[in-house]
Amino acid sequence: LIYRYRRLQFNSFKPYVTHIVFNLKFLTGIFIWMVYTFYYKDIQNNDIHKFYNDALTLHEIRENNPTAFRQIMVLGQTYFEKGCSVCLLKNWNRNFDEAPFNENRTIIRLNTLLLFITFKTYFAHILFFCFISLVGWVLLLNSISRFTNPENTLFALPVMLLPSVLFWASGVMKEPLLIFGLGLLLHGLIINHSLRKKTVLIFAGSLIILFSKFFVLACLIPAAIAYLLFSNNSKPAHIAGKYAAVFAVLLLLAFNVHHITARVNPLQMLVNKQTNSVKEAIYYKPRSRRDSPPLQPSDATVLKTAPVGILNTLLRPYPTEAKNIMMLASAAENLLVVLLLALLLWLTNRHRLQHANLVLFLLTFSLAYFALIGMCTPVLGNLTRYRAPLLPVFLLAFIINVQAPAILHRLRWLLRG
Repeated sequence: LIYRYRRLQFNSFKPYVTHIVFNLKFLTGIFIWMVYTFYYKDIQNNDIHKFYNDALTLHEIRENNPTAFRQIMVLGQTYFEKGCSVCLLKNWNRNFDEAPFNENRTIIRLNTLLLFITFKTYFAHILFFCFISLVGWVLLLNSISRFTNPENTLFALPVMLLPSVLFWASGVMKEPLLIFGLGLLLHGLIINHSLRKKTVLIFAGSLIILFSKFFVLACLIPAAIAYLLFSNNSKPAHIAGKYAAVFAVLLLLAFNVHHITARVNPLQMLVNKQTNSVKEAIYYKPRSRRDSPPLQPSDATVLKTAPVGILNTLLRPYPTEAKNIMMLASAAENLLVVLLLALLLWLTNRHRLQHANLVLFLLTFSLAYFALIGMCTPVLGNLTRYRAPLLPVFLLAFIINVQAPAILHRLRWLLRG
């Protein structure tokens, strides 16, 4: 499929680059399976296995009781009858959840549907999740590449091949599905398609993100509103001021919406998310747990803690916090991210900044999400994982105005003629 259809390939690169990236993802997916099967042997609780195991159980329920299967798959209802119930699914219900939709059920249902064509072959599931995340990357990079020089897109390769990005986007987990939804939504927003096509892409992407990681969509909506209100032709300073105004109005609304309807309280949801994450960390006792200042349901506390959350997401774990090989790898990658970001900023053509609306859209969206997970995630290992889908969005925003050095012209053989 990748070889045959150009829409499944990176527009800026020759076809074999897409093939290499996909094969690297599949090899990484197998490596993840090996790590969480033979090194971390708790296959009942790690995400690599637990959603797939519940899908196997749900598939067996279908064989024994098709009516129960349909009720669980379509309605999510608990069904009790001679051991055939949702109670057999260990991860169907979450202990702590602030999202309006249970993300676990989305991934369990998807794996269950895949079982009809994979015939319980786990590696076929790896192949599928690697493919949909690759499609998400293709849609994202192809959208951004229209606003920059072909040589600049060479910086996208190290971004997409960052260890955590490659690692967490290649397993049988939520992240590949989230990346696919992001690709659809951002492609629909950025590219000038017909109104009908834009609507379909934005709706499909929003729906996938809503059911796979609701808080990503919550962070995207304010940035998307600002992006749609303005154009890329305005001066960067004017665009930045307008973005600040839009975010100020939306934050003011979010902080006070509970006075209008008591059932919706974003500040309390944020506090509850942090509290639940801490409780979950205490229950599982991970070695990379850190103490974080407790949030209060007040706008001042959240605004004061947000910059700390961004820095936590981008910089932690520090090398001094590395207690095992995985944390050491994360600390090394953080250094790599900082160096890559410094390089992109140094190469930025400050005298001719273009497409400020698009750049600010990608930055405000990703930074809002980084602030949220940085404030609410007490486990550094989880923090590295949660940032992985949005890290390419953040870094790719900087390649748009990069002035590629002469040395990159030697790599033109990677680009399409």
